[in-house]
Amino acid sequence: MQRRSQDARVDPARRPGTRRRRGLRRRLPRPALAAAASILAAAALLLPASSSAQQGPYPIFTEAHLEATMTTLGPNVAGVRAALAAGDHSTAKERAIRSREQLATTITFWRDRDRDDAVGWLRTALNRLDALDTALSVESVDAAAAVAIGDEVAEACNSCHAVYREPDGDGGYRLRTSALP
Repeated sequence: MQRRSQDARVDPARRPGTRRRRGLRRRLPRPALAAAASILAAAALLLPASSSAQQGPYPIFTEAHLEATMTTLGPNVAGVRAALAAGDHSTAKERAIRSREQLATTITFWRDRDRDDAVGWLRTALNRLDALDTALSVESVDAAAAVAIGDEVAEACNSCHAVYREPDGDGGYRLRTSALP
């Protein structure tokens, strides 16, 4: 074994119990590191603002989007009412939450077409779905009150359907042409 002389220097990275520094701190002096951090922070603040300004206030929701949403929403709302009638409150709550998520996205369709009556029915249905969620979130659910709220959701839906929906001839429904500009 070879002995080291007193004058021989040991590389700090190779000393036992020490760690070698890596990254910007080793290469950049402290003022340069602070400047780089400031520039990155400013860039992070500016990027989201510029991308949202280019998009517009909300996404476009077409007639095809509305049709697809209503096609999946109808069975969910029917499932809410069936679960309430059966006393299955956890399933009713799950379906009510999903129904609310689906229904809320349709507001842009009606706003873009200046259909204030449809927006009003939509808001009523959303408020009633929120009330149903609240009624189903308590430990002891009042089943009669929950069914009544479910009926109010259906009334709001049917009010809009009476004005803006018509049979398509194949046993389904479509949007009335009067709803389009």
